[in-house]
Amino acid sequence: MAAKPRIEIRCPHCDNLQWEPETVQSTNCRKCGSYIHLEKGHVASSGHESSLLAAHHRHEESKGRIDVACPSCGNHQQEPPSAKSTNCRKCGGYIQLDKTAKESRAHEQHEHVLSGLHKLQDLLGVQRTTVARCFECPGEREVPKAATSTICPKCGAYIDLQDYKIAGAYTRSIRTGGRLVIAAKGDLISRRAYCGSAEIEGSLRANLICSGDVTIRRKGKIGGEIEARNIQIDRKCDVESAYPMRAEVIEIDGIVRVPSISARRVVISRTGRLIGAVWAHGFVVEKGGYFAGDLTIGEADHATSPDATSLVCAVDLAQAPKTPQSPNG
Repeated sequence: MAAKPRIEIRCPHCDNLQWEPETVQSTNCRKCGSYIHLEKGHVASSGHESSLLAAHHRHEESKGRIDVACPSCGNHQQEPPSAKSTNCRKCGGYIQLDKTAKESRAHEQHEHVLSGLHKLQDLLGVQRTTVARCFECPGEREVPKAATSTICPKCGAYIDLQDYKIAGAYTRSIRTGGRLVIAAKGDLISRRAYCGSAEIEGSLRANLICSGDVTIRRKGKIGGEIEARNIQIDRKCDVESAYPMRAEVIEIDGIVRVPSISARRVVISRTGRLIGAVWAHGFVVEKGGYFAGDLTIGEADHATSPDATSLVCAVDLAQAPKTPQSPNG
């Protein structure tokens, strides 16, 4: 007896391949049990082309869908986000879809985007966190850069991390670990101001204590002491202060007149001009730079030593001419 002609059928749910008589109009998948309706003349593709088409079809179908797990057998399958219920393609059980599954999917997508952004930031060397320092004690805490406040881990004090931009007269006290910007028309009038970093272009009439970097672009007078990790005197700056400046590193590209500067390292660039007394561990004047005042190199207890070097209109200490001394001194 001759065998009846058979055709290869692919299950649209699980991609299982099975053979069926040529005249069949519908059947059930022998793997997942799903119902398969066969249209006239429809024959599943075979070979490598069929695998590629099936893979492409699965990829297109999975776009914008959510992953659903069957509570009965644990089978996972993809469903449209708008679906409210479905049937398991493996055991045929009923599955009720609630908002939790959809929210979970949205959360996963959001986390995926954030993860990709964080990887890009890591690749570019972008810092995502900052260190918040307490104003009451030596405590500090690492927080996201987007944070606006935190609590000191040691004493429990509140730490403000908001940024302040002053464009007019401002007479209230500032106590923040964020960024302080004094615009060209800004005027900060206070006894003392604390900040994480600062940019000064307008008027400062307060003692400024900064845990980070201070950039000065002002043309005019400064009415207060400045203490920071780093101080940058901008090239456009022409400032005069009656109060001292203290920092780890002070870089001078513009003009500054100050009674005293204390730093571990002071650098005067070829466009920089400094007039005032300096105490530092390291002192550099680039060719073209200008310094006039008393210079003390060494430890703090040597700052008032009579051996302090007095330099007036000196250009590059290493190139300063040496005056021969007579045998009688």
